[in-house]
This record gives sequence, structure tokens and C-alpha cells, in this order.
Amino acid sequence: MQPSAAILVLCTGNSARSQMAEGVLKSLDPRLDVQSAGTNPAARVNPLAVRAMRELRIDISGETPKSVQQFVSQSFDYVIAVCDDADRNCPIFQGKVGQRVHIGFPDPAAATGTEAEKMEAFRKVRDDIRTRFTEFYENTIRKGALRNMSMNVKEVVKEKYGQAALRVASGEGSACCGSSPSSCCSGADPITSNLYDALQKSELPETAVLASLGCGNPTALAELKPGETVLDLGSGGGIDVLLSARRVSPGGKAYGLDMTDEMLALARENQRKSGIENVEFLKGEIESIPLPDNSVDVIISNCVINLSADKDKVLREAFRVLKPGGRFAVSDVVTRGEIAPEIRQSVLLWVGCVAGALDESEYRAKLAAAGFENIDVEPTRIYRAEDALSFLVDKGIDASAMGPEVDGKFMSAFVRATKAGAQGDWRGPACCA
Repeated sequence: MQPSAAILVLCTGNSARSQMAEGVLKSLDPRLDVQSAGTNPAARVNPLAVRAMRELRIDISGETPKSVQQFVSQSFDYVIAVCDDADRNCPIFQGKVGQRVHIGFPDPAAATGTEAEKMEAFRKVRDDIRTRFTEFYENTIRKGALRNMSMNVKEVVKEKYGQAALRVASGEGSACCGSSPSSCCSGADPITSNLYDALQKSELPETAVLASLGCGNPTALAELKPGETVLDLGSGGGIDVLLSARRVSPGGKAYGLDMTDEMLALARENQRKSGIENVEFLKGEIESIPLPDNSVDVIISNCVINLSADKDKVLREAFRVLKPGGRFAVSDVVTRGEIAPEIRQSVLLWVGCVAGALDESEYRAKLAAAGFENIDVEPTRIYRAEDALSFLVDKGIDASAMGPEVDGKFMSAFVRATKAGAQGDWRGPACCA
């Protein structure tokens, strides 16, 4: 499990405030790599701090005060000083730091009075630490981790799909929905194989078919009509755009949106070879669609939305560009039930259309939150334990052990929804009107 952030908490003695803050952060997120240190570390953690934290069921009794000098060769995302007079007395960390923060607290060890009164001083500081560090975690650390994850996923997706396009363009083989050619480009990939019939394939250049990275065939299910405008989110080599363009002709148009230069070049070459003119490929990201409001009749996508780390934004953008009555009709990978953390947290499996998949109920909820109506998730292919061997191989995960845990929990599905308006929805006219 990869740490989401590296954090160093500083104080003078590293015996009370910094140790309590370290304990709070670790309890909030076990993935955090948290250390604490001081300029003059005490011989042991203050027993009253241990007692106070134990009341929260956080055990810091095994911790040892450490010197800040132990960490000067390390890098941290955050260095947080917790002394109440940090500018004058708190340690200054000389190593590499992403962000320096001061969240000051009075020293409970300076409290006088009875043992009970001293204990109350520790409880008060402990509660203040818990409140303020929880706020800092939610507002800064967690959001920063999500932002970094989004950037990491986007860069890995762009690199891997660019490589896939180059393989196809150079004649080295087909693309696939996995992170390496050996894992699924042999024709046996359980996600991407056998999605298009022979007639559809015969209508298009071979490179458009070989570049398909999808998990379904949205053009066969989207009920496209002549004269409509259709947008394919994450259009890749262009297979679904070119098929859609034929279906909406005459009078219609098909847009393809992709962020990968290599895929766009391949798609435009496939368009040239096919001779289809009512097509336009756009460069951009599905989280920020470069089209005006209310400009598209149908949005399709093929195993791409699950690759985004900000699916809420994707769905809001899809809703924005759809005309009133417009239809959302995408193929995607969805899940049912609990999924092992090793699967969810792997960026490489994200590229393989697996790790980023939403639970079907969560997909419905996100569509509704974006404003969609008439939401339906229809499974089209359910993956079994033996299929897991194909998309877990080469990912650093024990496929034989993990296979039973994913059996029946991943599926390709056709996800439908509509934007309220005059055109009606994909279900057709209501009965008995």
C-alpha cells in the first residue's frame, strides 16, 4: 500500500504535542508516512500524553522521542511545527520540504497544579490537536493526495495509450485495455476481445479495429439516428467515432475527444483511409470538454470514464454539453461488492480499465448527482476468476490468489441516462400515453 503523503511533525522535546499529532494523523489515514522529532528530544514520551491518547484508543506508548537531525537526508511533503511560539523556538528542518506549516499549541507539560489538573491540560491540548489536524488532513493532505493521484493516473494513461497507438501504427500488433502488450494483446483479453461483428470491422481500416481499447460496443446500443450529433469521450483510434458517423449520416456529425497525441494522429489517419467526412477529432480531456453547452445529442464512450480520477467532473461535463433530451450511452467497466485494496490502488491496473471502475450503485448515484435521469446499468459481460489471470498478470499482484476475490465482481456494462428535455429518452415513447 503506497503512502499518500510523507509528513514530519516538529516540536522541541518530541515528547507530547508532536507525538500526539503523529498519533492522530496515523489514526486518520494508515497510508500516511508520519514521523515526529524535536531539537532536544526527551528521554521518553510524556506519560500523561500516553494516557490522554489512550483515551482515544490511540497507543503512542511504544514511540521514542527523536532528533530532527535524523531526518535531514529525507524529503517530506509537509513539515508541521506544533510549538505555540514556532517562529522563535520550534526546530527548523533543513531537508527538502514540499510545504512548511505552523499549527501551534500550548505546551501541556508546562501546566501546574494537581495531577488531575495537569491531566486536564493534556486532554485539552489533545482535543485541540485532534480537531485542527483532522481539518488539516481533510482540507490539505487528502485533497493534495487526490490531486496528485489524478495527475499520476492521467500521465500514466497518456503514456500507455500513446504506446498502444504507436504499436498499431507501426504494425507491431493490436492495442489492448492492459498496461503491457503481453497481458492482453494476444487476442485473448477478456475485456477487449470480440466486441465488434465482422460487418462492422469490414467497414473500417484495420488500424482502427486494432486500436480498439474498449470494453463494449456503444454504437450498437446507443440507437443513433440520422442528423444527430454524437460525441465519443476518449475516442482512441477512432473506431466508435467512425461507426457512429455512418449511423448519423446524412446530416449528422461525430466528434471524437482524446488527450493523447499519438491516438489523435492514428484516428485522423483512420478517418482519411475510411473516407468518412462527417467526423472531427478534438484534443482535450474528458474532464473539460471543448464544446459549448447543449451542443450534443448523444454521448458515447468505451471503457474510458473509469480511467478518470475525477468521474464527477466528467459526468457534469457530459451533462453540460448534452442538449435537453440528450442521451448518455456508454460502455464501461463497473464492479459489484467489495474490491481488494491492492486492485483499487494500482495505477497500472487503472490503465487496464479495472482499478478505476465504480461500483454500479455508485455510478448511478454520480449520474443522478450530475443531473441525469432514467439511469440504467446493464451488464454485458461478467468476468470470472479465470479472466483475472489476463488482467492481473505483470501487475505485481499474485493473480492465482487474487482471482477468486474478483470472481464475478467486475463486469462490462452499458450505462444509459438522459438529460431532461423535449427529445424523450432512450427507452422510447411511454406506453399507453
